[in-house]
Amino acid sequence: MTAAAGTGGRTGVEVRLEDLRRRYAGVTALDGLNLTMAPGELVALLGPSGCGKTTALRLLAGLEEADGGRVVIAGEDVTNVPANKREIGMVFQAYSLFPHMTAMQNVEFGMQLHDVGAAERRKRAGDMLELVGLSAHVHKYANQLSGGQQQRVALARALAIEPKVLLLDEPLSALDARVRARLRDEIRRVQLEVGTTTLFVTHDQEEALAIADRVGVMNAGRIEQLGPPTTIYSRPATPFVAEFVGLTNRLAGTVKGGEVEVRGTRLPLVKP
Repeated sequence: MTAAAGTGGRTGVEVRLEDLRRRYAGVTALDGLNLTMAPGELVALLGPSGCGKTTALRLLAGLEEADGGRVVIAGEDVTNVPANKREIGMVFQAYSLFPHMTAMQNVEFGMQLHDVGAAERRKRAGDMLELVGLSAHVHKYANQLSGGQQQRVALARALAIEPKVLLLDEPLSALDARVRARLRDEIRRVQLEVGTTTLFVTHDQEEALAIADRVGVMNAGRIEQLGPPTTIYSRPATPFVAEFVGLTNRLAGTVKGGEVEVRGTRLPLVKP
């Protein structure tokens, strides 16, 4: 499912990463990565540590410069546009809340940097905190909130600036399993409601398959397979995808016509 617009009236934008390349001290982090995200779509980049998924997110955010390729948001080439001019909201693994501010003040802070008026800031902050289920906690400080609640505040803060694109970098990794599953579903609900085009980076297979419209499985700086979660799981395109995404049984055999022979037994060959 791809949501072109949320119920709040905001419309997502198309995002394109074109032939992105990045090297660190001779090590290739991204090797010609290509990805097109439809307006309002949530794409999860899934892969092991060092596969390049976070590098791709950072290049989209403008936090690093690419060695080659382009970043295009809403039809505009933003490859050389500073991060603070790209209209992007971000949520990291660390909650990064200001301890001396209440939940409301934390959400208002980003809007203040964008010169949003005081009355509008309060309204938007209240709306966003209600959207993430924290209306009863607006006056609490970070140390009075649970980890899941703090991450909800971080999500509300990222969305309150009404970004064109939302980037989520391992946002659930610091939470326990039960809270992680619940907040994962909350993030998806909120994303569908606001309709913001979203890139979700994770190493957790279950997380990616549960939350995304499409999943891009990354390996060695490239996307090995991109598709709906059901396709990624049931029809992996490469041995790496099959092994990384789920439990697999691999048997050596010989293909003969429309059959495969495994240990003397012939079976019909079904192509993915």
